[in-house]
Amino acid sequence: MYPVLSAIGLLAVYALIRIPLNKRRAHDDVQSLPGPASSIASWIWGHELLTFQHAATQMYCVWARSFGGLFKIKGALFHPDIIVATDHAAVHHIFAHSDLYVKSPAFRPPIKNLLGEGLVWSEGEDWHRQRKILSPAFSEGAVKGMTSVIFECAERLETRLTNLILDSKDGASLNIVHYISACTLDIIGAVALSHSFSAQSARTEAHSDAAQISASWADHVNMGLKPISFFVPIIVRAIPAIAKAPLPLMQTQGVCKTIVRRLGQKILEREKVTASVEKSNGDARQEEELPQPKGKDIISILLRSRRLGKDSLSDEQVLDNISTFAMVGHETTAGSLTFTLWELARNPAIQDRLRAEILSCGRDLSYDDIQKLEFLDAVVKEGLRLHPASPQTERLALEDDVIPLSNPVTGIGGAFRIRKGQVIHIPFQAMNTNPQVWGPTAAVFDPSRWLQARDPATFPSGWSGLLTFCDGPRNCIGWRLAVLEFKIILATVVRSIILVDTGVHVEEKISPTLQPVVGDKGGLLPLRLKLV
Repeated sequence: MYPVLSAIGLLAVYALIRIPLNKRRAHDDVQSLPGPASSIASWIWGHELLTFQHAATQMYCVWARSFGGLFKIKGALFHPDIIVATDHAAVHHIFAHSDLYVKSPAFRPPIKNLLGEGLVWSEGEDWHRQRKILSPAFSEGAVKGMTSVIFECAERLETRLTNLILDSKDGASLNIVHYISACTLDIIGAVALSHSFSAQSARTEAHSDAAQISASWADHVNMGLKPISFFVPIIVRAIPAIAKAPLPLMQTQGVCKTIVRRLGQKILEREKVTASVEKSNGDARQEEELPQPKGKDIISILLRSRRLGKDSLSDEQVLDNISTFAMVGHETTAGSLTFTLWELARNPAIQDRLRAEILSCGRDLSYDDIQKLEFLDAVVKEGLRLHPASPQTERLALEDDVIPLSNPVTGIGGAFRIRKGQVIHIPFQAMNTNPQVWGPTAAVFDPSRWLQARDPATFPSGWSGLLTFCDGPRNCIGWRLAVLEFKIILATVVRSIILVDTGVHVEEKISPTLQPVVGDKGGLLPLRLKLV
């Protein structure tokens, strides 16, 4: 009761201060930008409330078609106007200067609550140090070495789904999200943490790490669909101290982190014991001469850097990165992959073509085989284009700057002046479906677009011309692993299982990643499966 009353009081004071302050800060540059009419904005919640009420980035897509690649919207709680950037040159510039444009105050507290102060949350020199330490775990060679483990987990999924189909009379109807998520959790546990979650085991118990992570994530996803998930980040942006209040959304984020950190403590203690034994057996040698963890997984690399005393991370930072990769490393891939399976179920001809290509290579596929499958590559890119796990982000300008524009704005020209403190919203999904780049069928699932000859210069920056993995120095460190997982799981499932659309209406919402929603329930995407 008292935290709520205190928050209301603080908001009232905030409004009294913010409204006149905004009038003084209303720069002519921002005011000259086009944008949606003020009449459709809430007096308190601005245009931002509309974006929450509609599917994922739907409103940003609509506005970008109407107002171009740079426009303004009214911020919630009397926040100064927010710039929305979908212009590819502007966004490339923002991401290329990652020390000048940092995550906005609305994004960082939820990240800290859910993941801790690991690679995703950190900024500046702290981020540079963490990225440098972790990069070897995601090199091309390191990811290639994970192939056999990924295949093993994917084949376990294939067997699990096959058994469900055999136990049914006319195909198995199920929530595919649950099964894909369990598979990717097993993969990230093995290749990143040297830990077996056994998430796909029939003997997995309710109190196991895998079951608790799954349950806490489901609670967090469904809490994120409620209005409070819109209001809390907005209020935190206005009054950062609110992030420490016992609000339900913050508490569900904290539960996820607590469960994974408890697991991280076990892993860290296990490795410390191993290091202690090895050191006692090598008493005459210098630290750098002692046997080091030989694994190329994340935990081994972090601990190796600690033992050598080179740019090492504290226990807290190690634990936060375990949380980061345990959660982000499996839910993001699972989300985009789930939507792609749904697209294949709705497009049987595309599914049949993909299956034929996969079966033409036999069942024993290698890393090189996977890389040679052109239509598989096209399907994966198309799935990641339409359904990026993280469909949007925000950046805060730390200094005045001038950003270039690929398409000049009427009355402004080919560049735009950004003031210190300006918040810039970047909807990846709107950029990935920009008709100026992807043509009139930009919103349609059509993998064949990737098989057509095209001048590379016409592609925007980013992996394959997409913003799915962000861009610039802070692009997704695990993109190679995500793409390889995606390809192997997709190939393994489609070769033996037919995906059938159930006809259920599925909506895309952000909570906190892109989620399939049926009715008011998130993390739900029903499919019917049959054997080939």
